[in-house]
Amino acid sequence: MAATVRPNWGRIVMQAFSAGIAGVIVLDLYLYLTAILSEHGSLLHMWQWAAVAALGPVALTNASYAWLGVVVELIVAVAWAGGYAYLAQMQRFVNTRWLISGVMYGLVVYFLTEVLLLGAHAFVWAPSPAQFVNQIFACMVFFGVPVAYVVARMNRA
Repeated sequence: MAATVRPNWGRIVMQAFSAGIAGVIVLDLYLYLTAILSEHGSLLHMWQWAAVAALGPVALTNASYAWLGVVVELIVAVAWAGGYAYLAQMQRFVNTRWLISGVMYGLVVYFLTEVLLLGAHAFVWAPSPAQFVNQIFACMVFFGVPVAYVVARMNRA
């Protein structure tokens, strides 16, 4: 008879908040240093683009919408991290191999996010193939891996 694993929702919520915040900070820092800074762009403009998914193109009209973009990014990152924390609790091998699990989860997050952006009419093609690869790499390594690491560390505690 197989034993069923019951999720510990309190732990999942704690892991989701911690891992989601860590993941979005590391991701935004990486994107700022590699993509935005080299093009003399602004982090506020990147956050405005995050607000476009919630409000539409009106979010690009005023820089104050950047703070809504920060909130949107945090909510989305916590939701993705919550999904990973749930998966890690249900499938124990995810935590034992957190590095590869994080990389693969980051890839899933990237492609599903693009699909959701298509539905929200906020999808934008990457300007170049190099930037497309950079976006995928960023999501895999600088979002998926930090989320996986934080969840794995919190599961050990």
